[in-house]
Amino acid sequence: MKHVFTPIYKSILKRREIAAFLFCSLYPLLASAVSLFQSGLKGMTHGRKLSFLEYWSINVQTQWQLAIPILLLAYAVTTVFYTEIHSGILFLYKDLDKKLIFKAKVWSLIKILGIFTGLTFLVSLLSYYTLMLSQTYISGHLFPDNWSIIQMSLLTILSRLIIYVIVILLVSVLSSRYNNSISVLAGLFFMLLANVAPQLPLGRYFFPTGYVGTGMHFLFALILMCLVSSVYIVAAYALGLKKFEQIEF
Repeated sequence: MKHVFTPIYKSILKRREIAAFLFCSLYPLLASAVSLFQSGLKGMTHGRKLSFLEYWSINVQTQWQLAIPILLLAYAVTTVFYTEIHSGILFLYKDLDKKLIFKAKVWSLIKILGIFTGLTFLVSLLSYYTLMLSQTYISGHLFPDNWSIIQMSLLTILSRLIIYVIVILLVSVLSSRYNNSISVLAGLFFMLLANVAPQLPLGRYFFPTGYVGTGMHFLFALILMCLVSSVYIVAAYALGLKKFEQIEF
């Protein structure tokens, strides 16, 4: 698969929408320089001091709620699938197994998501120990003393990362048939549902984000989150692969 993955990954990485998506990883640095963001952070501490893990978690959450990264990622997925299908670019891969092409595209996008997550972590670390460290509500510690806060922060970060993965797969399914606008809006709509889910009595259990702050035991919440996520991921991946194999190019 490597001989297929490498050229596809490199071609996707060069796209402008991918560059814009990766640029969003600078959000923690840009936000930390804004006094309004700092005031908001101070209001969230309730007299405590924020550790790096909490700061990173807050950045992931606010970055995700802006919806810009999701929009850019969803649009990138549509160009990788819908645009290439209808522009005839995929004809260049006509001698390759369609299953391999689909896997290479999906894994390339997930790898780019991994780069985005890693960059967000590094930028958060940099901004925490440079721009934010002098603030009175910053502890300077990597982890908080409260174990429940550690659990909530980890679940928050993981659930948002999972939503990104699901959006990649969901949009890849739709892009095989529908145009860019419909696919991007569907990805955004799923993100909005995942954002609202924690406020719903029963609906929260159908989305990975709903298991953050439920009061469940950490391990139990993590297992349920992974099970629910697996249903979305396996179903979307299988359907996307099936749709892609049916395409003629």
